[in-house]
Amino acid sequence: MMTRVSMLVALLLVGNVLALQEEPMETESYVERVRRQGAVLDLSLKDAIRLALTNNLEITIENFNEELNRERSVTTRGFFDPILNFRFGLQSSETLSTNLLTAGAAETFIVDGFVWDQSVDQNVPGGGRLNASFGNNRRKTNDNTFSTINPEFASDFSLGFTQPLWRGFLRTATDRELKLINLDSEISNSQFRQRVSEIVQQVENQYWELVFTIENQETRRQSMSLAVVQYENNRKRVEIGVLAPIEITAARAEVSIREQEMIQAEVQIVNAQNALKRLLSADPQDSIWNLTLIPTEAPKTEQIGIDLHQAIEAALSRRPELEQMKLELGKNDVDQEYYQRESKPTVNLQVSFGSTGRAGTVFDIVPVFDEDGEVIDQERVPAPDSPAFGNFIQSIDQVFRFNFTNWAVFADVQIPLRNRTANGQLAQVGLARERLLSQVKNQQQLIMVDVRNAFEGLAIQRKSLEAASVARQLSQEQLDGENKRFEAGLSTNFEVLRFQRDLAQARVQELRALVDYQLALTALEKAMDTIVNENDIVLARR
Repeated sequence: MMTRVSMLVALLLVGNVLALQEEPMETESYVERVRRQGAVLDLSLKDAIRLALTNNLEITIENFNEELNRERSVTTRGFFDPILNFRFGLQSSETLSTNLLTAGAAETFIVDGFVWDQSVDQNVPGGGRLNASFGNNRRKTNDNTFSTINPEFASDFSLGFTQPLWRGFLRTATDRELKLINLDSEISNSQFRQRVSEIVQQVENQYWELVFTIENQETRRQSMSLAVVQYENNRKRVEIGVLAPIEITAARAEVSIREQEMIQAEVQIVNAQNALKRLLSADPQDSIWNLTLIPTEAPKTEQIGIDLHQAIEAALSRRPELEQMKLELGKNDVDQEYYQRESKPTVNLQVSFGSTGRAGTVFDIVPVFDEDGEVIDQERVPAPDSPAFGNFIQSIDQVFRFNFTNWAVFADVQIPLRNRTANGQLAQVGLARERLLSQVKNQQQLIMVDVRNAFEGLAIQRKSLEAASVARQLSQEQLDGENKRFEAGLSTNFEVLRFQRDLAQARVQELRALVDYQLALTALEKAMDTIVNENDIVLARR
């Protein structure tokens, strides 16, 4: 579909045709004209590729995948971040006394308290979990009969460690997730390389299409120049009475037809320019949209130095699609190993060690004697000489002197009787592996077909180029011979113009065959995944 810019160019050039007066004029080449009229950018193929890889929006989008994988890794490693907990506050409770031991003679048992606790939880590599806690509380009751410490200051310190010995040992869910993220990162890198290869191929193809359109327009211009020369010769012959005046009209008509072909060829240049600029620019306001691109390279006619078997072997060892599938199989192996262990019984080792301390206002029960020295009652009196007499300072001191310790060692065993969840997950992983293996074989076949098509297509394009070159040479010889016959009066103006058209068409076909050969060579490099190396590109993600 012709763009608005292309239509404007066509209309301007058509205006030039309509403005053609009595004397046809030979036009300057497209390259000369655009250099004279405005800003141009001489562009080599490597410069075009560099601009595309620097500014291409799809490359920028691909980079976000790598950043997302890095953030996933950071998030997963957060599982091992320690957690610090604090708890402090006041508490109070009132309950109805139901026996003498709760509150003596009081009808209501009242407890007031203060709590100040802190702890640290840490998940450790290998599946273990470590906990350290230090708690303090103050407790005061209205029990003045049986309480020997009131108010009471209590401090506790404990260390606990739980370590899986079978299920979850070393190969934990977090380790599995980190392995999967690393493999996803490698897949992302492979996809990035694949996308770079695709963009390089697109740039090369569009670059050579632009070369073709410019050379095609130049061929059309030269063809029109030949028609102009024929027109001038016919006019001179009419003036001396050798030709009939109608021959001038025929020559003028041929000039108009060929100028129209040249105009259409320039429309193709505009379309090819815009398509290439789309690949090279990162922003609609990029300055490159105000420049005219002039390719500085010509298509290559070199032959490759490998056979079909070597090309297929190279593709099977290099293509990123296969690499990505192998990485997917690696992810499947990680899942399979994980779910196999998840189907096993749970055996956890639990170890704990702690220390306690108690302090407060300590009371002694002392007898009350009468005048005769007989015990008539008991009373509670403070005992400041008691080691437990004091406040938090005394209780904390007891804790860290480890005056009163406790410890425990347990083995916690859980045996799943059916464990259908883990078995079902393991079965899904096995089916996914079989599917991946089938996909690998299918992808290998697709790659082989891709390489064969590219390799054999290159050979065919080579033959087509050779045939087109011979056809162009023969057309040139035929035109030269017909011009001599015309000068001798043995041919007609019609025949000369026909041979001119044949030569122009032969030149276009040769140019098209040359560009098609270059496109086939690029397709083979892409099929073998050597296109990045062939262009000396070093992949480095931000």
